[in-house]
Parts: sequence; structure tokens; C-alpha cells
Amino acid sequence: MIHFFQKRPWIWVIVAFIILMTGWAFLLRLSITHLPESIPPKSAEKSEQP
Repeated sequence: MIHFFQKRPWIWVIVAFIILMTGWAFLLRLSITHLPESIPPKSAEKSEQP
């Protein structure tokens, strides 16, 4: 099996790319499922100063 990869070194690039894309997909899915709690903005109330 090592001989197979020695004759075709470009396969390592494809394997690395697949690992990279899998990692990004995992991180994006994790961040979407664990979104932070949204906080509504405070209304802009003007305070009267003397």
C-alpha cells in the first residue's frame, strides 16, 4: 500500500484537502448549533439633564 502512495504523491494533497474541508464543515456545524444567546438592544431613551 505504501508503494501505491509513493507512485502517486498527488493523492496526499487530495487527502489533506478532504481533511481540511471536513474540519471546516465540523467547525461551522458546531458554531451554528451552539449560537450565543441574542440580547435585544436597549432602546435609545434620552435623559433630560438640567
